[in-house]
Amino acid sequence: MQNPSDATTKAFDGYVGEIATELGISDKRIYDILGRNNPYPKIWRLLNPLGRLAPDRLAIIRADFNARCDRILCGRSGVSTPATLHKEVSEAINSVLSKAPAAERKQQILEAITELQCQLELCD
Repeated sequence: MQNPSDATTKAFDGYVGEIATELGISDKRIYDILGRNNPYPKIWRLLNPLGRLAPDRLAIIRADFNARCDRILCGRSGVSTPATLHKEVSEAINSVLSKAPAAERKQQILEAITELQCQLELCD
């Protein structure tokens, strides 16, 4: 695990111009967002105590974040297969039927939704 500021700096290195163009903002604005206004370290400052006080709530954020990243990555690579779709949907159904903790059910359902969205994209 790295410092959140370092992680975003490394992740955006070499792509600032392309991202700025895609968002319709200046390179300077991207650097401003990644500098003192960087939301990534700020959110971690909030998530650390949330995880200690309410781990099930942190699990909700983790499931949502993972589902959003998976959706972006799936849209680029089209990695969804009938087998992964079946696995994710089955796990979601089983978590509901077994009355798993709410955070686990939400995570399983979000993962199934992500796979379904990937399959929808493959239909286009």
